[in-house]
Amino acid sequence: MSSKRSKNPALPVLDDAFRLQSVKDTEESTRDLAARLATTELRRVSHPGRITWEPTDQPEPVPVPPTVVDGDGDLWLRDRGTGTWTMPEFNPKEFPARCGEVLTWNQLACEFGPLTALADDRRIGGGRR
Repeated sequence: MSSKRSKNPALPVLDDAFRLQSVKDTEESTRDLAARLATTELRRVSHPGRITWEPTDQPEPVPVPPTVVDGDGDLWLRDRGTGTWTMPEFNPKEFPARCGEVLTWNQLACEFGPLTALADDRRIGGGRR
């Protein structure tokens, strides 16, 4: 789900990774995953103070961050009561319908990852830094 919607231009997004030669050289059937993994690494290098989870990081981190930014740079908020995630800026004219649904961490990471903690705070969540 690559887009040009990033609200955080300093944070690398999927569009940046899709321009990398290493991603372009990847077989078409695996290019999306290659771009997501490349975005993960770009974020870790460019923002070492933030935690970034790969799209394959399925276990919910402990403690769970209250907000994350997805691969396109869009914000997601966690509902403390249910532990689910929603996109507060969802607009059906701009986003795929799936972005308007309530998602679990696993669904969010797998479908919209990588996920990056909004704050520069290494104490948030476990997971590779």
